[in-house]
Amino acid sequence: MGRLKLLGLDAFVAIVGLGVTALVISVLVNIPVFRSAILPQQVASTVEVSSNPVGYPDATDIFQVEIRNGVGVQGAAEQMRDYLRSKGYDVVAVGNHHSFDVDKTTIVDRIGNLEIASQVAASLGLSPDRIQEDVRTEFHLDASIIIGKDYGMIPPFTQQSGTTQESNLNDTN
Repeated sequence: MGRLKLLGLDAFVAIVGLGVTALVISVLVNIPVFRSAILPQQVASTVEVSSNPVGYPDATDIFQVEIRNGVGVQGAAEQMRDYLRSKGYDVVAVGNHHSFDVDKTTIVDRIGNLEIASQVAASLGLSPDRIQEDVRTEFHLDASIIIGKDYGMIPPFTQQSGTTQESNLNDTN
């Protein structure tokens, strides 16, 4: 019986020891000096892309953006995603905006860097007055694009035929 108690005590001490070790490691990983020694660092790279023949600038760095459909036209956000990816943007999310009554397409600066938001706006042929600032670092992206009712006036929608645009305007799923 004494051996079983001793074995149980040894197991308990081992479990507590593992817990303390895990706690110490997690604390060390959260200290920047130790974090860089323990975890590998990711380094962002830039990619040069060719110039846009339509006259709108391409992304010269890789910017992370999300696209929100604020007009309710089925497929609008996906079409915008395909266009921006072809221009060198990293589109990390596509989905619906919380409402479908957005009048004007808007670029929302999410990191407090208006230069990036301006680049995104210029890539879509939008003026700087379409940029809003709403810093949300928890989103882990540079900018949000909210597609508005004026979407037919901006790329990629201006590159469609008129009949396709009209059918998309009537498709509000």
